[in-house]
Amino acid sequence: MPQTARTTAERYPERVTYDRDAAYAILDEALVAHVGFSTDEGPVVVPVLHVRQGDRLLLHGSIHGRFIKTVTTGTPICVTVTQIDGLILGRAASHHSAAYRSVMIFGQATAVDDAHERAELLGQIVKAIIPGRLSGPNAARRPNVEEAGYTAVLWMPIEEFSVKVRKGFARDEPKDDAVEAWAGRIPLTLTPGTPIPDSITDHRFPAPDIAALRPL
Repeated sequence: MPQTARTTAERYPERVTYDRDAAYAILDEALVAHVGFSTDEGPVVVPVLHVRQGDRLLLHGSIHGRFIKTVTTGTPICVTVTQIDGLILGRAASHHSAAYRSVMIFGQATAVDDAHERAELLGQIVKAIIPGRLSGPNAARRPNVEEAGYTAVLWMPIEEFSVKVRKGFARDEPKDDAVEAWAGRIPLTLTPGTPIPDSITDHRFPAPDIAALRPL
């Protein structure tokens, strides 16, 4: 879908693109999406784990939760995914900012009704986030149909979207060139820590390969 009124940036439009490959790169790297929707009590935003599958986004949650109960009625939603890459410091406090990459998607989500398909998709979500978790020695048990009965899986087409990227340095004004303060960019990264086994696992099994995890 081409650029629309609600995906058009009113501020810094030069930072916005509608390139699908750029959007997919951010969606595939990030772990958490924030889903916004309206309720009778007012707007709500919930964080959820997500996985992209082709041209659609997979979301999941408890069938008893407000998120699933509301969204499955056809309520329009807005999904945002953001990766913070650093802090941008200027010589003037008003020009401090953040380096980021973000995707905003508008549309509606559709529930997967078939329990067998939901079980399969729940397994695919686990495999996408933790590669190798459901295969090989010491693999975790796959989701079954019973578990799929109380966990909803939604798919949302990635059609109406925009990508916004902020990088570089602060937009300091010439009047602040003489301010004796450090200016530049502080990169920020999140990396997986050392896995901590529970009391049953102890050290009997090897931990997942954290190098294979999706970057945070």
